[in-house]
Amino acid sequence: MKQQTPDLSSPKILTLFKQKKILVAPLDWGLGHTTRCVPLIERLISEGHQVLIAANGSSAAYLKKRFPHLSIDESIPAYNVTYPDNGNMLAHFMKDTLRLLTVIKAEHQWLDDFIREKKPDLVYSDNRYGLYSKHIDCFLITHQLFIRVPFLLKPLVNFRVRAYIKLFKECLVPDFEGTQNLSGALSHATGLPRNVKFIGPLSRFKAREEYHVDESAGYHFVAIVSGPEPQRSYFQELLTTILENIGRPSLIVCGQPEKTYDEQHRHLRIVSHLDDDALAKVILECRTLICRSGYSTIMDLDKLKKQAIIIPTPGQSEQEYLAYYHHRAGRHYTISQKHLTKDRILNAHRKIDFLKPVNLN
Repeated sequence: MKQQTPDLSSPKILTLFKQKKILVAPLDWGLGHTTRCVPLIERLISEGHQVLIAANGSSAAYLKKRFPHLSIDESIPAYNVTYPDNGNMLAHFMKDTLRLLTVIKAEHQWLDDFIREKKPDLVYSDNRYGLYSKHIDCFLITHQLFIRVPFLLKPLVNFRVRAYIKLFKECLVPDFEGTQNLSGALSHATGLPRNVKFIGPLSRFKAREEYHVDESAGYHFVAIVSGPEPQRSYFQELLTTILENIGRPSLIVCGQPEKTYDEQHRHLRIVSHLDDDALAKVILECRTLICRSGYSTIMDLDKLKKQAIIIPTPGQSEQEYLAYYHHRAGRHYTISQKHLTKDRILNAHRKIDFLKPVNLN
């Protein structure tokens, strides 16, 4: 399948003939849901629409830096998702289910109040299932049409997800529609709701060719840390120890746009955050990239045509599936976090053809 940058002005996603007031609201679950909204926000602004943003926490901090001229409404209910210490994600979220359903109900009420006060014409919600309305058109952006849960829970969970999807005018899936896709079984199966449309991957980055890359100036290793606590900090601490022991010029980007620090520890530099262009440049110039296997990261890597060592968050079934799916396809190399060592990273470093663009075809 020929890859294309999604045309966000096409009828698949927008049919706008006059200036509109549009709300964009990403889920506060790591930064991935937020960063993939960047091309949508940029397109809406370029077409002269008034963009309203609702976000929390790190998502709000990132968007304030990325779009300083836009106001961010931080009153939207926060999910405040955490990951368990022991990696037993299923048990953790089963205990948290009632609270999450309460947040969805609260954000639905929040949207009703927001519509009365701000009077938006459209809503784009990235994985916030409560942002639907009978009063205006609401669009859901998600790649998780089929949640990875144990077999006995699948009917109940997927029934609930489909019920939410049907409440939106359209469900927009940021992936290719055919067999050469990025999300695999997460969004490709029979019996999709009728309002599902595939719009192509969404990435905050420009195409690889648009960056000036100096490979001789790059780090040997670049690691990108992301996701909810406490696993984000665990991952950072583990990578810090490993990269300090490797002793080659390395960089860790900590995924904390709400903070400002830049530390040098002999061969290892640790920064709180990099803007999108700076991050793309260090990704493209490095010999070895290490990161999580979240879907937004997968879309960013596809956009930049960059291979990586992808490390799924322990117990996070979606990331574990995506790591397996792309490792099997030969696009990336995966190591589980519990097996992540200096020797395994160096072994993966030797196996990956780091500077060869990765294509789906």
